[in-house]
Amino acid sequence: MITFSTDGVHETNDMLNLEGLVHTSERGILKLSHRMTRHPIKKRHDGPVLPVVIFSPEDVWLSKGVPQGRRKFLDWLIAPMDARYSRLFRQYHRALLQRNKALKTPALYETITGFNPLLAQAGSYLWTSRLRILNEVVPLAREIFLELTGLNLDVSLTAGGSTHIAENPNDYQKLLLARQADEQQRGITLIGPHRDDLSFSIDGHSALAYASQGQHRSIALAMKLASFQVLETETGTTPVVLLDDVLSELDPAKRSKLLRFIAGSRPQTVITDTEARNYENLEPAIYDISLGNLAKREI
Repeated sequence: MITFSTDGVHETNDMLNLEGLVHTSERGILKLSHRMTRHPIKKRHDGPVLPVVIFSPEDVWLSKGVPQGRRKFLDWLIAPMDARYSRLFRQYHRALLQRNKALKTPALYETITGFNPLLAQAGSYLWTSRLRILNEVVPLAREIFLELTGLNLDVSLTAGGSTHIAENPNDYQKLLLARQADEQQRGITLIGPHRDDLSFSIDGHSALAYASQGQHRSIALAMKLASFQVLETETGTTPVVLLDDVLSELDPAKRSKLLRFIAGSRPQTVITDTEARNYENLEPAIYDISLGNLAKREI
């Protein structure tokens, strides 16, 4: 619109208004208007999802459990800061469900490629978003892991069913077409972020194969602390921290590290614990639960 005329551009201190002529006909004139901020605020949280970071005994399964848990870690991390990711995630899985149904039914084989454009559009965005967030989380997690253990941590995203990530829909559709014969034999979609996995290695050795229980806990702690920092930076909102019976699962050094981090960041924190302890640098309101009764402890 600006190519033809600059008369439709109106500037204020904070807003840039664009107005353009789209089409004229006997019925009248159709105009299009658009407003944008001169300096858009990227890092703010205005979505329906409250940023929350949860620490629990089950976190050890982040590096030693099934791939589904690692995918959920990425999805729950991205969702509070990217509404489009959440929307395309739902669209992707609806299309995936229908495409898998077609792959299982010979009478529906002709409809398979009809799902490819939607799958590719949403899937390529999920892939690139996961790569982007890992590029932010992994350097922070490496620093934390090195401080906790003195060892080097590497984290990489393994693309589901592919040797590489297709960052645009056209390349994604080519991957789908190349595997369609195999997919029809197996009755399932073999390419896409629904099959992604995270790979962890410590000093060049697979964590899944060689890490100790303590090292798995250190991986989980490093990734969670790193995700807290990223969520706070990206959303402009300090995440709520939930510590669900996790302190007794950590050795004194890791427990001290976690409590120092919380004390320094000062997020709203809810802790469940099975024993009385000194919550370093914190000034908590402590409630005791005994025989179903809740009573605030006098400090």
